[in-house]
Amino acid sequence: MKKLLLAFGLLLTFLLVACSNGLSREGVADYIYNEYTLYDTVNDATDTANFSEIYLAENQTIENVSDNIVSFEQPNEISEVKDGKQVLIYDELFVIITEDKDNSLNSNIEVANHDFVRNNYSPSFFNGLFLLWVLDDVLDVDDWGKKRQVQCKQNPDYCYGGYGSSGGYKGINKTPTVRGGSSTVRGGGPGAGK
Repeated sequence: MKKLLLAFGLLLTFLLVACSNGLSREGVADYIYNEYTLYDTVNDATDTANFSEIYLAENQTIENVSDNIVSFEQPNEISEVKDGKQVLIYDELFVIITEDKDNSLNSNIEVANHDFVRNNYSPSFFNGLFLLWVLDDVLDVDDWGKKRQVQCKQNPDYCYGGYGSSGGYKGINKTPTVRGGSSTVRGGGPGAGK
């Protein structure tokens, strides 16, 4: 009987571990953290404890990066590639892949939580990628695009146009916080505290 209980306990433990690997929102952030080079972070304009992380995918196109990430974990929403960018939306994260403006052979990968996108991004960044009602639903804000557009007109310095287009968000700190430069430093997902 003890052997049966021990075997059942081991089986239950194995199943719990197997079910948790790669399926949580931390999973895709951890995957990106382990596969790509942490390059920079971008501070939230209103919440200094919140930030997005920028990773560098050297010698990889947007399509290559997207295929790698999607093969690890399927997003809830995926845009087409348009104007040198593609967006993958997960339960708690946006993964925004853009062509590196400094080197077209590379891609940038921004990992940002929903709060960062909701409170910082310009709705025009998503033009042609998603219908605004999709973003309203994901970000849990009625008319997010219209409300955010008004905020952007009132204070353009607090309206983020994406890492590749602006070279870094000019929010509270006025310059991005460099986390790893062009070294091979690896980092965690948003909020990992590294």
